[in-house]
Amino acid sequence: MMSAKIPVLVVGGSANALGVLRSLTHCELHLLCDSEQAPAWHSRWGQKHRSADTKAPTVVDELIQLAARFSGNKPVLLLTEEKTVVQVSAARERLAPFYHFVFCDAAMLLALQSKSGFQQLANEVGAAIPQGRILSQLADLALIDDLNYPCVFKPLEQNEAYSRQFKKAYKVSSAAEVASLYPAIAAVMPQMIVQEWLEGADSDIYFCLAYFDAKGQLLSSFTGRKLRSWPLQVGGTASCTAAPEAATELTEKTVKFCQAIGYVGQMGMEFKFDAQRGGFYMIEPTVGRTDYQHEIATLAGSNVLAAMVASLAGQSIAHATAPQHAFSKKVVWYDEIADANALANGGPNVLCLDYQRVAAVWRWSDPTPGLMSFWRRLKRKLS
Repeated sequence: MMSAKIPVLVVGGSANALGVLRSLTHCELHLLCDSEQAPAWHSRWGQKHRSADTKAPTVVDELIQLAARFSGNKPVLLLTEEKTVVQVSAARERLAPFYHFVFCDAAMLLALQSKSGFQQLANEVGAAIPQGRILSQLADLALIDDLNYPCVFKPLEQNEAYSRQFKKAYKVSSAAEVASLYPAIAAVMPQMIVQEWLEGADSDIYFCLAYFDAKGQLLSSFTGRKLRSWPLQVGGTASCTAAPEAATELTEKTVKFCQAIGYVGQMGMEFKFDAQRGGFYMIEPTVGRTDYQHEIATLAGSNVLAAMVASLAGQSIAHATAPQHAFSKKVVWYDEIADANALANGGPNVLCLDYQRVAAVWRWSDPTPGLMSFWRRLKRKLS
């Protein structure tokens, strides 16, 4: 007799959420989304539910109301947006009777979402991380003279007003260059970090996607690497693939850090291989939610999300002991627009000739998100 499908509620609507839906087609899928223009809204997978705003505090009441539709069959809750994690974490006691999820301590989660908090935790446990200084006001510019330049200059957290006016990050060659940029930025987003730059190409950026159960035990993990970023050098993932050659080392580093601080739940740790220092350095974590490129694990034959969902639903799953053996398919995952922009502007043309290329949005097996995206781009051009 076939067992009942595990109910799963995915919150969000971006290509991130779309990849989660496509990774869990064996489950009873539901999507809570605040835009009917979002890619995930048009997927063939999942029953759709509208939210006023998945990033606002009101999402908690929406989640509680939606839970009644599951008829007592408690669903697994999967988040795809940073601000949703903040809202759900703050209301974890209210939501726990209705959903399966695992979060670390609330204060730790907030610290890890902050670049300054992450740096402090990493320094406390002796993890390899580039050094940085926090700017909160113009007087703090005096703190950055002793850093080794070049550095990256970027906001401490996501901010829509900042994103509309400034670059995601700046590569700066001196303290004087920071001082020239900061006054205009400080008027919009004073909380910034100046952090030592790690030498290397975008293809030297790696990531470890991991899930630690409520006891802190590593349950599943996957290691990948970026091929290209957009914007170049400072942007998000434009394309990526599996990195079995680095899986053992980066999984061990991720586990060591998480166990040292007592972390539980979803973790996506980004690393960069520094060509000058000759080693991997932690850059930043993604906590309590999926990463944008999370679907590459599924496509490469290591469905870490399926293992996590099964565990949260109470099914027994063998713990990952040899993540380097978990890659069975040669696949490149790519964001259609970002990767094209990266290549057109001089991004590294990393050759993966014998690899299958799979787009983030367009899929023959789930075509409507891609068709709707194409139609919206066409309408913008025509107008």
